[in-house]
Amino acid sequence: MRPSAAVALCAALAACATGSRVQLVSNGYSGLVVGIDDRVNILKCQDVLDNVKTLINDASSYLYTATNQRAFFSDVTVVVPSSWPRSCTGANPPGQATTESYLTSDLRVSTTHPVYGSAPWTHQSGQCGQPGAFVQFAADYVSEGTSDGSKAAALVHEWAKYRWGVFEELGYAEDPLYPSFYQQTAGQWRPTGCSDGAVAGSVSPPGCKESSNTCTFVPFTNASNDGVTSSVMYMQELSQVKNFCDDGDHDRSAPTKHNLLCGERSVWEVMQDHEDFRNGNNAPSGNSTPPSVDFRVVKATTDRFFFLLESTATMRQQERWDFVSSSIRKFVNWDVPTGIQVGIGHFGADYRTDRNLTTVPDLLMGRGEMANLPPIADDVMEDSKSWTTAVDGALSSLGNRAPGSTLIWVTGNQQNSRNQPTAADVDYMIAALKAKQVRLVLVFYPYVTPGLSRVASETGGDVIIIEDSWLGDQTSISVFHSLADAYVFTLDKYITDKRKLMVRVEDQRFVGNGQQVRGSFLIDTTLGVNTTLTVLYNTRSEIGYVKLRRPGGQLLPVYTYPDTTNHLQYIRIDPVQGRWEYEIDNLAPSHSSIVVQVMSSPASSEDTVRTEVWTNADRTGSLNATERPLIIYASLLDNGLAVPDILHGDGIYSRYFTDFGSLTPASQLFIVRVEVGGSRARVVTGRDLTQPRAIPVNGQVPCCGSTVGNVTSVPMFDLRRSASGGGILVSGDVDYQTDVHPPNRITDLRAETDAAEQTITFSWSAPGDDYDKPDTRVSHYEVRFSESRAQLRDHFTDCTSVPHWSQPEPAGTPSLAVIDFHTVDKLLFFAIRGVDEAGNVARISNVVALMMPPPPATPSPPPPTEASSPVRPTPPAFDNQLLLIVLLCVAGVVLLIVLLALYYFLCYRRRKPDPGAGASRHITTVTVPSVESREPTPVKIAYDLEKEEAVRSLSEGPTPVMWTASNILNTSEPCYSPDTRSYGHYSNNLHLNAAHMSAGRARYNSYQTPYGEDMTYDGRSLVSTQPSDSFMSLTSDPRPRNNNTLSEGEPAGWPSDKDSLVQAQRVRGGRLPPPTLPKPRLHPADGSQHGSRASIAGDKKRRNVTQV
Repeated sequence: MRPSAAVALCAALAACATGSRVQLVSNGYSGLVVGIDDRVNILKCQDVLDNVKTLINDASSYLYTATNQRAFFSDVTVVVPSSWPRSCTGANPPGQATTESYLTSDLRVSTTHPVYGSAPWTHQSGQCGQPGAFVQFAADYVSEGTSDGSKAAALVHEWAKYRWGVFEELGYAEDPLYPSFYQQTAGQWRPTGCSDGAVAGSVSPPGCKESSNTCTFVPFTNASNDGVTSSVMYMQELSQVKNFCDDGDHDRSAPTKHNLLCGERSVWEVMQDHEDFRNGNNAPSGNSTPPSVDFRVVKATTDRFFFLLESTATMRQQERWDFVSSSIRKFVNWDVPTGIQVGIGHFGADYRTDRNLTTVPDLLMGRGEMANLPPIADDVMEDSKSWTTAVDGALSSLGNRAPGSTLIWVTGNQQNSRNQPTAADVDYMIAALKAKQVRLVLVFYPYVTPGLSRVASETGGDVIIIEDSWLGDQTSISVFHSLADAYVFTLDKYITDKRKLMVRVEDQRFVGNGQQVRGSFLIDTTLGVNTTLTVLYNTRSEIGYVKLRRPGGQLLPVYTYPDTTNHLQYIRIDPVQGRWEYEIDNLAPSHSSIVVQVMSSPASSEDTVRTEVWTNADRTGSLNATERPLIIYASLLDNGLAVPDILHGDGIYSRYFTDFGSLTPASQLFIVRVEVGGSRARVVTGRDLTQPRAIPVNGQVPCCGSTVGNVTSVPMFDLRRSASGGGILVSGDVDYQTDVHPPNRITDLRAETDAAEQTITFSWSAPGDDYDKPDTRVSHYEVRFSESRAQLRDHFTDCTSVPHWSQPEPAGTPSLAVIDFHTVDKLLFFAIRGVDEAGNVARISNVVALMMPPPPATPSPPPPTEASSPVRPTPPAFDNQLLLIVLLCVAGVVLLIVLLALYYFLCYRRRKPDPGAGASRHITTVTVPSVESREPTPVKIAYDLEKEEAVRSLSEGPTPVMWTASNILNTSEPCYSPDTRSYGHYSNNLHLNAAHMSAGRARYNSYQTPYGEDMTYDGRSLVSTQPSDSFMSLTSDPRPRNNNTLSEGEPAGWPSDKDSLVQAQRVRGGRLPPPTLPKPRLHPADGSQHGSRASIAGDKKRRNVTQV
């Protein structure tokens, strides 16, 4: 096994890590931003604004009580759309927004969501203790006022998830991970939840059996529950519930999402680990009520981006200035939408403005004149440049339009240079930018300038790292590509209206090989306006002809036009929807490459499906992988197994990634790009609300448990998207020859008893060797049980073990085991974990409780009556002729067997046997010896190894090198029938390629119109060719799919090609009498799990760019 620093790959079609700047100071939250979507009905603008203020005031009081007088909302900025008239804001005119916008807000007021409806919901993709992206609710939610307080409670419920990273404490009917009822003691079922007392209620539908996991618990709202005051994460619908569960009343055995993800800690225990309350911060104020919220209303402004470019001797080397200036021209000519204001300046020892803030025109000719820069950089030594002079000059150029502007600063050091600003210089720049309310985005090129990153993080910006790459005096085209992507990433994150942005549907890099390269792209029904194909290259001589085939047409040569960008040719594409193909004569040398990009604008103002990518690295763009895993959010696997993917069907896809190789304390750059493609995407149109799955909130059916449930959708054919991230500096101390990563935790262990057969059927999703790394498996399983749940959880290795289990399967494979079990009427708890070859052990799985019922009584045959007696048949007379016939038949059969045996040995025995023959099924029968240890009854395991064969479908051209796609993407996942309310099967078809992205918060519109978060892919690989030696590439290896047609209105997330679970094969045989079960043994509290982590050491290994 090749181990490395861990990375969790999680993804989203529309998601982002939070970049909130809210702070809790003296018990009051300051800096909270509320954004109102411009799609909210403008005729109701004043009512919406007034009701939002009322809701937040009510929520502040509720929060103050729920946190024991430790937190309330102090000041709130409300950003209203620029289209709203003056009358919407009442007597006081709105101010001008600076760094606030709808897409960077903490609370969003928008239109009704197709899955969550109008109620508040939190975009939450991280693990326990990690903040969410934002909270959103519809304007209709507050249109009728909030006087009853229940809506305030619902908002605080979501605020807890957004701010402190906690989760729901309730169960959901038919949910495989978080059932609505659980068995706490033998035969006693109780509702899944956390409260400080017994909760009275009813079961819906009436007569439903709690053990069936099809019931919904509905608490009574009368006086019978007056004594119940917690938990906000369970029953905020009850007016008297105004507390979070703490360690005193927390039920650690309840199978809730919070218990599973937060290690069975109470909500208050997680909150106390947050900086808001850690070490006694913000102690109770003692005041009976909090002060009123201070509101400020501002109006969204025009987006302004100002480029500040370093022009020194550092940029005169290896064509650096040429690529910096050309990337600016590409951004102005092709990437920035009309109406945005752009300015440019450069600095060395002093500062000069090249272009004051200018509104970008619609025509290409007018854009080309905006980015006229000096042909060469200034001859100024690196140690002579002045950072403070550069910032002062840029702010002076911005003038009174500085507030709310984004300053994109392209600067960097020579390799191994120690030149850096002083601490006083850093403080001065932070103060100057804050005073003018300007955010700074740093683009480090060619190398990082130490100490400068703090200026970006302190002003609410980001850090993007571009790694230098060259051969001799020629800089790689990847630098130009990555610089342009960095600007697009910044634009995408901070623009106020994403509907103005173009959509990237193709972004492919082809290594020079002197041959033709071919590819295709899809223009779906939501695109087609201003579609352009561009080819990026080092020199014009690196491309020959370009041919295009429109949908249903022929492959014909086309003329490509140059523009003011020195490294780009383009052609306009007709607005014809469907699959386009291209062929390019790639004349680039083997050490170089070309890049093909296709951009298109949405066909309507309702926008389209967009793909984005972000990471959990800090705002400086760096992370130590030995301290915490790096999480890269991209479109990969959405299985809802909680680790790391917490919700199935929400458009957030996840996967751990560990192939870093060796890491050293010296930072190493890794780069991410994500592509999504396929013809099986579906647009979410709504959610089934006919049957509540959990306690209703404000009369609405809540979402979501481990899955969003049954959603209605329509197909969206031929979807292709590409998104660029940025560079992340990953450091650590890891030797690739040492396996330091444990298998993934199993979170979906389930068990069913069969009283008639006296068997238990276990099912789970197989973990991988390193977390859930594809095409890997654990060495073996540890399965243990106990009569005490606490004993199993805290002293797992001391509990009774099942010594033999089924052979491990590759990560993600649905697994099944059946054991004979004859101990009846005793409540037992089971858990499992994987162990890899190095001895690394996973965390124990979720605990399942079960009790074997006694076998049903066998009815005795009825006794004979006195009136009748059994009639004995008379045997027939012996017939010699019949005997002769029998003997002749036997002789014929023997002769036939002899002939078949001769034929087999003569014709087939000499052939080489098929090594794969018989590998499709494996049955293991295991018997637990009857000893006086703690083993239960004899165990029989039946396991089906039916595995779907991976289908590799690469486009024409050389195959990728370094990694196979199956290392990342080709992992099975649970495929359950929607009738059992489990997961559907998602087939993904992605490339993670090289690009540069900053750490921090990537903004987006979740569940856009149309909504593609539940998309499944058709298994066709995207175009990929062999990269240069400095690159590693991946091509998707999709699993074969059943090509059943998706019917209109079929629920998204439940594809028609339903794969069934592996069926258990039981081998009948004699059974030993079961031994007596031992009593649980008590052990000291310092019991530990066995397992070790090897010491980590590694040498520095340089890698220019990593494609994922």
